[in-house]
Amino acid sequence: MDMTPVLTQMGILVFIMAVGFLCTKIGVTGPEFTRSGSKVVLNVLLVFTILDSVSSADMELSLSAVGVDLLAYFALIFISAALGLLCAKLIGGRRDRSGIATFAVAFSNTVFVGFPVIESIYGSEGILVATLSNVPFNLLVYTMGVAMINGSAKGMNVKNAISAPLVATIIAVAFFMTGIKLPDPVVQCFDIIGGGTVPMSMLVVGASLGSISVKQALSDWRVYVVSFVRLIVSPLATWLVLRLFIHDEMLLGVSVILAACPTAMIATALAIRGNRDEAYASQIIFVSTVLSAVTMPLMIWLLL
Repeated sequence: MDMTPVLTQMGILVFIMAVGFLCTKIGVTGPEFTRSGSKVVLNVLLVFTILDSVSSADMELSLSAVGVDLLAYFALIFISAALGLLCAKLIGGRRDRSGIATFAVAFSNTVFVGFPVIESIYGSEGILVATLSNVPFNLLVYTMGVAMINGSAKGMNVKNAISAPLVATIIAVAFFMTGIKLPDPVVQCFDIIGGGTVPMSMLVVGASLGSISVKQALSDWRVYVVSFVRLIVSPLATWLVLRLFIHDEMLLGVSVILAACPTAMIATALAIRGNRDEAYASQIIFVSTVLSAVTMPLMIWLLL
């Protein structure tokens, strides 16, 4: 695979993320920007990106293909969750941190980091395939994910799984499979608005990292172990398992890229809601996100 587009895209993402980081450090943005920016990305920009992928994609997607895609994404999360449990047991530490470590390996930052990289490699077709990952992610993060962090089933709520990206995914797949075509002016509007997803996502990630103490984040060896499992072991295990059953190169590639992403940013929010160590969650997010600028191209080069 030609790595030039991947390295170029990662360079762009890192630059935009650095701008967001700097904005927080010099006081241009604050916590409110991170909260509101995340909502805009998830509830507005990403929705239009997903809907736009239907109009731009040039591929066939049957009901059986949708089923295979969904099974692959469920498998991806369960593989990572098993690795997370093993990692948490090996590194030990406080009990409230074990659940966070498990979650950090199980759930990756697919939307903010994975989708831009996938688009740079596979285009609209890749985005359409990747959007199906919203289904298992939303269903599991608010059920199994919450149980991981809380150490029990307390706080689990399936209703929270119903989100704007999930609804947009269902609509997009329905449109694609029925052959419904939207008017060109509508498609152009979707394309323009959806085009803001990547830069806004990276600004939000950078701004979020800017609020974390760099010295504290870099001082805990357990954070590095969790990040290593998240960024290296998880995509490698995903590739080894899924390649035995999946022969679609794009689906396998998209799955590996999603597995190679850093820890999902929602880890901190769920840790706060569960009265757990949110600082530890933020440290893992910081280190894994920074290191992913190097590890993601490496995993793509080695495995794809």
